Amino acid sequence: MRKLLFLCIILSVFFIVSGCNGNSVKQIKADYYDIGFGQSLYEGYNKVDKETVQSLVKAYNEIEYSGQTNQQINYEKAVTLTFIYNDQISSSLVIDEKGIFHLSDGAGNYQIEPSNEIYKQAREIYKDVKKQY
Repeated sequence: MRKLLFLCIILSVFFIVSGCNGNSVKQIKADYYDIGFGQSLYEGYNKVDKETVQSLVKAYNEIEYSGQTNQQINYEKAVTLTFIYNDQISSSLVIDEKGIFHLSDGAGNYQIEPSNEIYKQAREIYKDVKKQY
């Protein structure tokens, strides 16, 4: 009986520490990112300041989603972000105006929570980076 109680306590502590919510993204870091919209893609290296990079990384790390969806991404209005850390891709994200998104480490499409502003923020950054080319 003690072993069972001990096992329950250990499992409870594990779930409290690691979190029970499986509807959030794996946390990433990035030095810069490449950004695209529709068919275009621009390299962000030396085009975006560190504060902007960290702001977008923070928005990415705060992504929570309501679950997998059968809806397809509208690639004509989708923003594509490829985050690079230490010259390696740490993650990529494709998200459209409806909040349908796909992650590089995911198997399906998901619906982002409406409170997340990453699409809007990414569109503004895309416009700024595009002007530099």
